[in-house]
Amino acid sequence: MIDDPQLHIPLLVAAVLVAALTLVRNSAYLVRMWRLPHLFTSERAAVAARAKESDRAVDLHFVIPAYQEVDALPATFAALQRSIERSPYRAQITVVTSITDEPKASDQDCTRTIAERLCADVAGSRVLVDPSPVPSMASAFNYGMRRIAAEVVGSEAQAYVVAYNADSTASPDTVCALGDTIVARDLPEVLQLNYTSLRNADLMRGASGWYALGAAYYQTRWALGFEFDLHRRNSARSRPQPLGHSYHLKGHGLVLRLDRALTLEGLSTRTPCEDLELGFRLSLLRVPVVPVTIMEDTESPSTAVAVTAQKRYWFSGMADVVNFHRLHPRFRARGVFRYELQRAASLYRSAGCFLLAPAPYWFLALCGILLGQLWLAAIPIVSAGLSVLFIRRALRLLGTGHSRLRFGEIFSLPCAVLVWSMTRNIGPILYLFSVVRSPDRSQRLRAVHRRHIEESAHTQQHR
Repeated sequence: MIDDPQLHIPLLVAAVLVAALTLVRNSAYLVRMWRLPHLFTSERAAVAARAKESDRAVDLHFVIPAYQEVDALPATFAALQRSIERSPYRAQITVVTSITDEPKASDQDCTRTIAERLCADVAGSRVLVDPSPVPSMASAFNYGMRRIAAEVVGSEAQAYVVAYNADSTASPDTVCALGDTIVARDLPEVLQLNYTSLRNADLMRGASGWYALGAAYYQTRWALGFEFDLHRRNSARSRPQPLGHSYHLKGHGLVLRLDRALTLEGLSTRTPCEDLELGFRLSLLRVPVVPVTIMEDTESPSTAVAVTAQKRYWFSGMADVVNFHRLHPRFRARGVFRYELQRAASLYRSAGCFLLAPAPYWFLALCGILLGQLWLAAIPIVSAGLSVLFIRRALRLLGTGHSRLRFGEIFSLPCAVLVWSMTRNIGPILYLFSVVRSPDRSQRLRAVHRRHIEESAHTQQHR
């Protein structure tokens, strides 16, 4: 306890200010999560009505980069194919595997052989093998995009390529909602599907799985309580300048009109977070991103080690914004001030916020103990509990089909979310240590990428 008034009063004032800002921020998340199901329903109906008034035709090409996805791919393919069959829009699936993911024995299954079996019974679907020696989502997507472009010459303005994760479950309405949005919004250049991160929640077991489940729920909270609203604001014509529309994109569900995708030369393979880098370029070009009112579900890392490796990899891409001036000399030459302003904003909003996000919770907990004001320490706890309740409500109203919580999970899930929210910068901190140990950018990024792939593959093998 601190009894000295010279320390007690300033610390209490600071704690109250941090508590007020934290309450405002967390309340905004809760309000958005509460409103989201109704917003989805109303906007989806409006988009469908506008689409019926148009006779535009669009072609949808779902490109699934698949590396070591033997177990996850069948469910993903089946759900997406069912959604295509329910839709009036032309759509096909292209699975792109990697030349580095070939079987070591003739009787051994790999992602390619599984994909070939899935595509054999579905007209229009096919499997491609990316020859790049370094597997990545960006490389696989670009390879599929170029093959599609060669086949639809002259129709690029009506064709769309969709980056689609191999461990995702499409909503029955995914393809129809995407097509309706494209038609209703007069063939926009960039769109974004939305998703939660709980597809494999039932497989997260033990202490390690409990920690990973907290991360998955926290990521879902971000999707329901922040991302969709952000995309809506970023697609508004009145977006404040000089910052552009599109700084925040997600790899899964990223939809590009083919002519724009070719102009952009696809996704960058020179930085870890290709979606962040593409959003940066689109911001400089002032291209809005149109959100699609649909909620899919993707898998999350199912162990503590794997989820930490994933966040470390993500942060490496966020921090790599400092090197964007080397990747985009032409963009920078067009307007140095706006370029540097955009770079600074992106660095703060991504890397800075990711690294420092747990600090307010730790500060409130410490002040609550030192000042004898335990209500300060209770704010993160209450926030975690309400987040789980609001997430479950939104999932139920959106009809995502998740099983009901067991009795013990009513208490354990908020605890998992709380622990993750206060430790989610461990991956970023580990990456910063790697910067000190390995100043060479290329070697460091390769090492982080390899660790992320190895942990993801290890998780797949032990499902």
